[in-house]
Amino acid sequence: SMNLFGHKRKRIIILFFMGIVLPSLLLGYLAFRGVKNDRALVEKNRLDDQRRNAESVIRTVGAYVSAVEQDFQKALADKPSVPPDAFLQSLEKFKFEHPSVEEIFFFLDADKIRFPIAKVLFFPKDLLPLTPVDPWPSSLAENMLAAQRLEFEQRNYRGALERYQQLFDAASADPQTRGPLLNAMARVQKKSGFSKEAMSSYAAIARDFDRVRIVGGMPLGLAARLELGSLQAASNDFLSAAKTYLELYKTLVQDELPIEEALYENAVQTLKNSLVEIFSKAASDSEVQSQRNVFLNLENEEREKRKVTERLFLFLADAGPNLKARSPEASGAPSVATTRLTLELEKNSYLVSLSNPKTGRGENPAERWGFLLHPIAFREKLLRPALQSGFPPEETAWTVRGQDGQILMTSEKAPSGAPSYRTSFENNFPNWSLELYQLNPRFLQTLLASRQRVYFYMFLLIAGILGFGLILSVRAVSHELELAKMKSDFVSTVSHEFKSPLTSIRQLAEMLQAGRVPSEDRRRHYYDVLVEQSERLTLLIDNILSLAKIEDGRRRFEFKSVEIKALLKEAIAPISDRVRHEGFTIEMETDGVPHVIMADGAALSQALTNLIDNAVKYSGDSRRILLRSSVQGPNLIISVKDFGQGIHKDDLNKVFDRFYRGGDPLTRSVKGSGLGLALVKEIVNAHRGEVRVESEPGAGSTFSIMLPLPHRGA
Repeated sequence: SMNLFGHKRKRIIILFFMGIVLPSLLLGYLAFRGVKNDRALVEKNRLDDQRRNAESVIRTVGAYVSAVEQDFQKALADKPSVPPDAFLQSLEKFKFEHPSVEEIFFFLDADKIRFPIAKVLFFPKDLLPLTPVDPWPSSLAENMLAAQRLEFEQRNYRGALERYQQLFDAASADPQTRGPLLNAMARVQKKSGFSKEAMSSYAAIARDFDRVRIVGGMPLGLAARLELGSLQAASNDFLSAAKTYLELYKTLVQDELPIEEALYENAVQTLKNSLVEIFSKAASDSEVQSQRNVFLNLENEEREKRKVTERLFLFLADAGPNLKARSPEASGAPSVATTRLTLELEKNSYLVSLSNPKTGRGENPAERWGFLLHPIAFREKLLRPALQSGFPPEETAWTVRGQDGQILMTSEKAPSGAPSYRTSFENNFPNWSLELYQLNPRFLQTLLASRQRVYFYMFLLIAGILGFGLILSVRAVSHELELAKMKSDFVSTVSHEFKSPLTSIRQLAEMLQAGRVPSEDRRRHYYDVLVEQSERLTLLIDNILSLAKIEDGRRRFEFKSVEIKALLKEAIAPISDRVRHEGFTIEMETDGVPHVIMADGAALSQALTNLIDNAVKYSGDSRRILLRSSVQGPNLIISVKDFGQGIHKDDLNKVFDRFYRGGDPLTRSVKGSGLGLALVKEIVNAHRGEVRVESEPGAGSTFSIMLPLPHRGA
């Protein structure tokens, strides 16, 4: 029987997998393939979008550079028709309107590049843009030479000062003449110990002759302020000295005096040393110390401008051969309006737009003009906004790399892995590469996109239905198989239960019929056995019929007043007579108080008979059964207790199920149909009561029926 039901179970499960699981898995696989294929299509479309956006960014950059070049050509077109100063003003306006333009340059020979409007801290000596100075009249030059002999050779400071004063008073209003004379007077005043007069003279020079230059190209204002600050510091006027030096430092940093590099370095070093010394000597003077922040700010500003200056003059020194070698005429390429170049000089990158000779528009047809785009401004002011607007940060990351592969700029979300797309800029200007990356994770975002959502939900629905159907089918099949097995066991058991008493009845009846019973006592014993076996058949048939009627709803319970003590005696009497010869004693305990409940006496008596019969069957070696009634609160408790083999705890919750018999070998060896306790439960439920069991293996079992007592006054 076990092999038969095991075979049926396997067959049902195989059919379930063949008819439901495999088709569902196939549909799920097709749905998943659809998701994968659609995902690949989405990724392809996304890559196409990246390419289009990258091309758009490159076109935007190229269009900007072209617009700047067109404006530059317009400014150059006016050069032949306007004065030089007006032309320089137009170049300054062009540079102001285009912040990404670093500087404008020109050259006739590529070895002599010039920046016409550059604001730099200093110039190389051979590039210092000085205005030619007209020579002094011969008479003034002779008198000046005589005064210098008195000062330097004869050390006659009084006579030299008088001669300088006479020359200054008689000199014309030309600053180029009066400035050097006043400077000579201040120098002699300082040598003579006239500090106040010398400071007054130097202050006048700084005020009136600031940009006048002496021999060597030094501006008078620079020399005068250095001397004035020195005299103020010597007289312990540290606040005035600090202000004088800082005013000169500000002029050198912000006004961009055209001075030679060595002169600038010497002046700045002198200024810094003097200021540090002043701040040290006047450490307790809060007014002097307040000037320290001004000094530090100017020092930072000078540091940044020094980088710009050195960068531009590096271009002047080294860019010429590159410009000459890469120009269109040198390579034989067709002439174009502009040539775009990216130069790498000593780890400095220069973005160059160079006009060809025909579009230079200068008086000399070989004159070449061009401008530099600042790489940092180009990246941050133009390229980064274009990339941020072209690529959503949650979908695409990007990196811009230089010619050497170094990362120049990157998106907010750092890219990882291999780039999905790489391209370069138009005309290789700048000679950078743009790399695009698809951000992770992508699968769920792609899976939940509009087109993939249908596939995804279909896949989930199929998986859910499959899982639910599998669980439901396995449970249903297992239950039905278990029920079928229980029914099969029931049929086998009932058949045996019917056959055994019928066989005994037939054998005894045949013996009585044939007159083969030797004595009257023997004959009476046979009659008792016939009655006992017929009662067994009656109880079995009553249980089957009663349970069938209850399940079909055909059993009608007639509730009447029933006295419990009398009911118990009526239930015990026939069973006691039947099992007395086997040595059983059935004891009854009550509280002595008559209790009346509304019940169907016959049904309740049948339930008690089943419990007592069950106790007799499972008493084992014990021959004692205890029947007790008591009141607990609003309920009447009727319990049947045996002292036999007991019930295993795993079977306690199942003993009231139909056809169920415990798995213990001792339990299964006892004859029975497995319907008695199920019938007891149905009868008790019909009385709005409850049946419970308490048991321990080897210590017996107690089955209790709880029935509600009538309310008082009812």
